[in-house]
Formats: sequence, structure tokens, C-alpha cells
Amino acid sequence: MAVVQISKIQVRRGQKSQSGIPQLSSAEFAWSIDTQELFIGNGSVSEGAPYVGNTKVLTEHDNILELSGSYIFGGTDVSIINSVERPLQEKLDEYVSILDYGAVPDGSTDCVAAFEDAFEDLFRNANDKFKKRLMIPNGIYLFSSDLRIPSTAIIEGENAQRSIFSIGSNNILFITESGDGVVDFTSTNRPEKIDISNITIERTTGQVVITGAKDSRFRNMRFLGNYELGQSATSIATRTASVSWENTLAGTKVDNFVFDNCLFEYTQLALRCDQTLNTDSRVVLRNCRFFVCDIGIYINGFQSQGTNWEIDRCEFQEIYNQAVLTTEGRGTIVESSTFINCGNHVGTAATPVTAVLEFGDSLGNVVRDCRFNRHQNAFITAFNSTLAVPEVLNASYVSITDRNYADIFLSDSLRPLTVFSAYNKFIYVEYMLALGDFNRTGRLSIAVDRDLAVATISDDFEYSSETPTSPGGPLMTNFQFDVELRNNANYGDSALGDNRETLVLYYQNPLSNGATGTISYFVSYGV
Repeated sequence: MAVVQISKIQVRRGQKSQSGIPQLSSAEFAWSIDTQELFIGNGSVSEGAPYVGNTKVLTEHDNILELSGSYIFGGTDVSIINSVERPLQEKLDEYVSILDYGAVPDGSTDCVAAFEDAFEDLFRNANDKFKKRLMIPNGIYLFSSDLRIPSTAIIEGENAQRSIFSIGSNNILFITESGDGVVDFTSTNRPEKIDISNITIERTTGQVVITGAKDSRFRNMRFLGNYELGQSATSIATRTASVSWENTLAGTKVDNFVFDNCLFEYTQLALRCDQTLNTDSRVVLRNCRFFVCDIGIYINGFQSQGTNWEIDRCEFQEIYNQAVLTTEGRGTIVESSTFINCGNHVGTAATPVTAVLEFGDSLGNVVRDCRFNRHQNAFITAFNSTLAVPEVLNASYVSITDRNYADIFLSDSLRPLTVFSAYNKFIYVEYMLALGDFNRTGRLSIAVDRDLAVATISDDFEYSSETPTSPGGPLMTNFQFDVELRNNANYGDSALGDNRETLVLYYQNPLSNGATGTISYFVSYGV
């Protein structure tokens, strides 16, 4: 049966902008044509209305967030007395999630477009009101092409182990706020003030390229590759790194870049800097960890350049070759860091293969108050044929905080105690010798000439016996040290004669007036 219209029910209507909303009668409707709002009269107080006026009826055209009024921290809790009311929209806009831009962190949906849209709205927006921190909830964000991060970007993951950027063979690149890439960088138009934290970068051959960046930081970041210790590695000349950059112009060199509490795991190469100009570049690594790498840090530098790197309180463990390798560069400071099983290939610290840190230029490169497990495991020896592969090669100065130790035996002939690399031209050994009931403390100063032909030793010591003729006197004064240069690598080098690369430290503890005991010592050296 058809519905036949027999009448129309209409309500009061008009334009709110012209005449406003009049006082409506009890239960009377009014429609604002221009603003598309609907109102109903409250009625009188005598009818039971709480107050005289009109009540707005919600429609599909209303902004619920605006109508919800305000937000106040703590709500109605009586213990919260000082918070103030704010618009709810303003409160929600304090935080921006990448999910607000349609990213799907399922590990299979491409998220490049979502991130580019977020970067455009937040970090390339002329209105500072919208330059917000971009939050990255836990999940795997797939990038099927390069991702370009602009200046002033602040990106923070929910959890460094769970907020994952899967880049594969693609790169993450830094650009300017206006969108310019590396070819257009200048000293006044370059990436700066970028702060990224709590993110895992999962990669195969892709890199995070920070060329041109200054005053920026990675904090609580994890860089994860697929390298296994001993796996065949590509040539260092073409090898990609977890993070890499080039310094080719003084005005765009990477400068004041901080890596704070970052983890580099299972990667052929963690950090790579290629520099073709003679200028310093400040880079700080603080509380970072390098685990299972072929090489940790590689600086392909320029002759006599100032690198001005600071590596402070970092840990390197299970590094196949060098933890730090530089071709050139001066001014790198490595301090209070730990090196465990580095430079041994797949062997242990008892069978070293390469230096742990190797500098192409000695001037200004200092390794201070660091720990190594090499000397105690490999260089305390009863054989003068042990090859000395140094912890640090070609540094101005090295001080090692490990307190090495060995047993002391009776011996009328020279008995090997330990070995050092002859490539370090001065060596200091601060020792404490305990024989019988007596102690002797001293400092050995060992010098090696540039041709690896002559080594000299001096011993400045004190001992606990009251006089040379008392029981401890002969015991302590007859104990002697000596050194010898040896070719324990069994190969020749025309530039170095017989290439005596190992310096053996001996002791003599005569049977007639000696006593067994122990020795413990600190080591420092350099070139």
C-alpha cells in the first residue's frame, strides 16, 4: 500500500547569523539553516526545567570534540587541585602518531607514503604550532623505497626493541626543511636538529645516511643487520654501513652529531665516514654497544685532518677485525670503553689476529682508561716466541685499566714474563712485585727506536725491606728485568730490516737468594 503524504510537519527556522536563536517555548524545535544546528526549548522552571533557555541537539554536522567542552587533568579527583581546563582538541593535538597518517605496522604494508605525509605536515610546516614530536607505536614499518627525513624532525618510538623500521636494501636519507637533497646542501641550507630515538633499524644493505647533518642526535637506537661472525665480508672500499656519511665540503661536514646509548648488532660495518677534506668533524658516541661486527667504526680520512671524535664509555664485543679503523685523521679520543674478543677473527682473546684499534695517523689519537681482555689472555707467556699483536696500533697514548697478573718463579736465566708490540715506541709498566714476605713497587720505562733495532729499559722502584742488607734487600735488589726485540711473525720487510715486531719482557729471579711470588701491573704505551 502506497504511503500518501497528507501533511507536513515543520519547525521554526531561520539563519543564526542574522537573528540568533530566540527563546523557544517548551519542547519547541528551531533549525538554524545557515549553521545546520538544531535546538529545542527547555521550558519553564515551573515545569521542572533546571533553567530557562534552549538545548542544542546533536546532529551529524556537529564537532563532538568541541561539544565535549574541555579537558582537565585528573578529572574530578579531589587530590588534583591546580590543573586548569583546556579544549580537548588542543589536548589531543599535543601528540601525533604515525597511525594518524595511515601507517600499518604489519611488516608487509609499505609505509613510505604515510611517513612522507607526516613529515610534510609536521616538520615542513611553516606554522610552528604543528611542529610536533612524531610517535611510532610498536610494530614493523616496511619501507619499499628510500625514506627522506627533513630538518627539525623529532621521531620517537614506543620501544626500541619493538618499534621497527624494516628498510632492507633501501636507505634513510636526511634532507633540508625545504626538501633539498645532498646535492643542494650549503652551510646555511642543510639537515639540522634531527632527533630520533627508541627505534630499531632493520637492514640488509640499506643505510642511514646522515651526510650534511649537524646538531642532531640518535638516542636509544638499535641498528640490526644479518651478519654472522666470520661470514665473508665485502671489500671495505665498497662496504655499506648501518650509518654512513661523507664529508666533502667544509660548510656541510657532519658536525656535533651524537650517538647516545645506541646498539649496533650483527652488521659487517656499524659506522662509516668518508672524508675528502682537511677539516675536523665533531662526532660523539656515548654509552654505545657494538656486538658481532666485522669492523665497528671505519674512518676513511684525509691526511693530517682533524677527526675530533669522542668515543666514551662504549663497549665492543665479538668484533672480527678492528673495533676502530682509521686510514688518516687526528684528534680521536677513546675513553673508558671496553673491548672484549675483538680482532681475533673467530678465535678467542688468546689468539689475536689484528689490532683492536688501528689509527692511520698517530698524532692526537688517544685511548685512555680502557679495558681489553687481550693482554691477560694472550701476552702473559713462558715463551719468547709469542707474537705480540697490539691492542692499539699507532696511537699517541694508550692507558689500559686492566690489572694484569702472573706468577713469578725462581730462575737464574732470563725468563719471559710478557710481550708487547714493538710498534709502540714507548711502554710503561707500573708493577707491584710480591716475593716471599716482601713487596717491591716500580715503573718500567721501555723505549724502542724507529728502526726497530734497539730497545732500552729502566726500572725505578722501591721495596719494603728496611736496608739492602736486611732479608728483603738482596731478594728485591737482585730481581732484574730485561727486554729483547724479536721477529716472531717470521716474515721480512725491507723497510724494517728483519721486522722485529715483538718486544719480550724478561725477568731474572736468582735461585740463591730469590723467592717465588706474584706480579701485577698496569700498562700504558704509544708512539
